[in-house]
Amino acid sequence: MSPESKPNASIRFRGIGSYIPSRRITNQHWESLVSTSDEWIQKNIGIRERSRIGPEETTTDMGVHSAKLAIETAGVDPASIDFILCATNSQDDLWPSTAAKIQERLGIKTTSLDLQAGCSGWLFGVRLGTSLLGSGQAKRVLVVGSDALTRFLNYYDRDNMLFGDGSGSCILDLDPSYTARRLPVPIFDTGTLPSRAMALETIYTEKENAMEKYLAREDMSLANRPIPSMEGRTAMKYALTKTKESIASVLSQARAMGIEKEDIALYAPHQTNALVVQSLCEFAGFPIEKIPYTLDKYGGISTAGIPTGLYEHYRAGKLKKGDLVLSSAYGAGFTYGAMIFEWGVD
Repeated sequence: MSPESKPNASIRFRGIGSYIPSRRITNQHWESLVSTSDEWIQKNIGIRERSRIGPEETTTDMGVHSAKLAIETAGVDPASIDFILCATNSQDDLWPSTAAKIQERLGIKTTSLDLQAGCSGWLFGVRLGTSLLGSGQAKRVLVVGSDALTRFLNYYDRDNMLFGDGSGSCILDLDPSYTARRLPVPIFDTGTLPSRAMALETIYTEKENAMEKYLAREDMSLANRPIPSMEGRTAMKYALTKTKESIASVLSQARAMGIEKEDIALYAPHQTNALVVQSLCEFAGFPIEKIPYTLDKYGGISTAGIPTGLYEHYRAGKLKKGDLVLSSAYGAGFTYGAMIFEWGVD
C-alpha cells in the first residue's frame, strides 16, 4: 500500500550528514595555470576556494564519513537500512560499486547500487529512494552523494575551475509513527536532456592527474588519457531554463495540495556558479542570503552539494522539524530536477 493511501504513514526525511575534505584549491592556484584572476573568479563565479580530496582518500571514504553522520543524526541502527543508493560521477572502481563499498564499511547486509546522473545524482537518488519506500520495497533507505571531481579535471581548461570534492548523505524511511505536518510524500520533477553539456569519458586517480604536476609546469597536454570537458555556456543555458521549469512544476504541484510558496521555509539549490544561483533564487522567490550557501568555500561539489548545505543549515539550527524545503539541481547528461519535501530530522 502506498503512503498516499495511508494518511498516518509518512515518508520521513530523517537523517543528514556531510563530509568535506581538508585540502583546498585556491583561486591563486588557478591564476598560475590559466589566464584568470582571483578578482574575476570571485565576481563571475563566486568561488574563493574549493575542497579537495586527500591524496590517500577515496570517494568511498568520503561517502562512509557522511553516511555515518546521517545514521547518527537519524538515530537508527545501520542494520535497519534496506537499500543504499550512492550517486557518484567519480567511483573508485568500475566494480564493486561505491555503494557496495560503503555497505561493506558500514558492516551491514543490504542491497546497494550506484547511480550516475551528473550533479543531479543525489536528488535523483532521493526520488528513487522515495519510490522504493512508497512501493513497499523498502522501509529505510540511505542516499549518499559522493564525488572527487578534482581528480580528473583538465587544469588547462578555465571551465573546470568550478569544482571541488565532498560527500553528503540522508536517511529516508517510511515511519508509521510519524505523521507529516503538511507533506507526507515528497514532490518531484526530474528530467534528462541528452546533450554535450559535459562529456565524462572515464575516471582517474590522483596519481594520474595530480594538480601538483600542473603547478610544477609539467606538460600534461599530451597525457595518454581522455579528460572531461564542459561547454560552460550550454550548461548555464540549460541550468537557467530546465531547472526553472522543474521548480515551477513542483511549486504548481504543491499549490494543488494547498501549499503556497510562502509556506516553504528553505530553498537549497545545487551550486556551481553564483550568477546561476542568484537567478534561481530570484525565480524561486528566496533571497540568496538565506539559502545554505556553500559555493564560495567548497566550489561545486556535485552530488554532495545539496545535502552538505542542508547539513550545515541543520547544524546551525536553521531547520526545524516540519519545515518544507525546496531544492533543485542540474548536471551533466544533461540532467535537471527539483523537489519539495518536509524536514523530519529532530
